[in-house]
Amino acid sequence: MIYVVITVALCLIFCWSALLWGYRDKNTKQIEPHVDAVFDPRCLPIVLQHDPPVDRAVIMIHGYPSTPSSFEYAANRAYERGYDVYAPLLPGFGTNPKDLYNTTFTQWYGYLESYYRDIELEYDHVFVLGTSMGGAMALRIGEEFSDSEEAPDAIATVAAPVFLNDIRLGVVQRWGYYFMRLVALFTPALNPHIHTGGKRENDGEELWIGYGGAFVRGGVSLMYALRGIRANLHKITVPLYSAHDLQDRTIAFQNLAVIQSGVRSQPFFARTTRMEANHNRHVLLMYRSIQEELTNEILSFFDNHTKEKQSR
Repeated sequence: MIYVVITVALCLIFCWSALLWGYRDKNTKQIEPHVDAVFDPRCLPIVLQHDPPVDRAVIMIHGYPSTPSSFEYAANRAYERGYDVYAPLLPGFGTNPKDLYNTTFTQWYGYLESYYRDIELEYDHVFVLGTSMGGAMALRIGEEFSDSEEAPDAIATVAAPVFLNDIRLGVVQRWGYYFMRLVALFTPALNPHIHTGGKRENDGEELWIGYGGAFVRGGVSLMYALRGIRANLHKITVPLYSAHDLQDRTIAFQNLAVIQSGVRSQPFFARTTRMEANHNRHVLLMYRSIQEELTNEILSFFDNHTKEKQSR
């Protein structure tokens, strides 16, 4: 009998952790990034503005636990193409790993949504580009604003997740994702540290800077948020470009098909890459071997899907 009780208890604990029974973000108060406390100047927000002013801008959203530096190449290319560029630093990121411990997706997205609203008021045409978690946030922007006067002209996502694991699809990227909530009871992160790049050249991945380690508490918040984003994909009607690598080692490639089947974007363009380099094949716009090609595609997609100016 005791073995049955133990087995049932373990099953319930696993389900509580993996299925996020009863989970809600505890910290929801809007917060701001500490741009004056970044651990490296490359973590600072990217702001590129033309003089004289232009009427179009692109907002670039970094991933988890990354920084705006991942958009250095894409930002400069967009600026050269005639766009003003804004790549904000999300709150909790780019300063000290401890600053991320008790923040949540609700707070990260809350800051981004406010940021988006401010930029949207200043330009006739606004586009959104997100990588990884930033791609999921871009999708959330699409869900919030499609079919409204504040809708972006178009959205582009790179390696965007709408799930981390999905047994129904036969996709288990990391079994550890199912235990994050349990681990988060005891620690907010495993081996947290600051990563300022690699020493060995690796197609540009060595330039990635952000936090290293496993931020399980924030990971639980992200995993919970992805459920809502996935459930509301049908609300997205703005033009959408989504790219993903077949062998992405961070976010499963199958996310691309789920996004494609869920949105109502007209048009929707799915871009599959097949990289063979020995890196994560995830932050695609940083990789020298493909960043020019993808950036050109994304900017051309934006150029070709600029909506007619509407009076406010």
